[in-house]
Amino acid sequence: MANTGYDWGAWAAVTKSGTGDWTALAISDNGNAGSTAIDLDKKAACEVGFSLVEDNTGAIDGVVTAYVLGSIDGTNYEEMTPGQPWSFTVTPVINDTVNMRFNVDPAKYGDFKFWLLNEGGQTLATTVKYRTADIPVAS
Repeated sequence: MANTGYDWGAWAAVTKSGTGDWTALAISDNGNAGSTAIDLDKKAACEVGFSLVEDNTGAIDGVVTAYVLGSIDGTNYEEMTPGQPWSFTVTPVINDTVNMRFNVDPAKYGDFKFWLLNEGGQTLATTVKYRTADIPVAS
């Protein structure tokens, strides 16, 4: 029988809310940025990776909160506040790059938006990428 494991696609930059790839996007302290919708229809898996770069400007005094905002009806999405969307925090490091990756389960999210809230104390350069996988049929 043929292999029917995950067939991962290439990593691609997430599209920022508005337009353009989310690469080296500066998010100021107490600022936030988000993506357009990421469609997971007919996908078996999804990985999201992001980096937070602090360029030795000053002390870190807080965290960055990452949000996965699910669609409630195909048009409207959860909000960072109010509500309780899936979120987690990451602590930036002065003069360093912090890389994170996580999975979004397509069985639980048909589509989603990704959002970052920077409360780390410094402007951070952020990049967000994702890739999805299918499971090919056995031949």
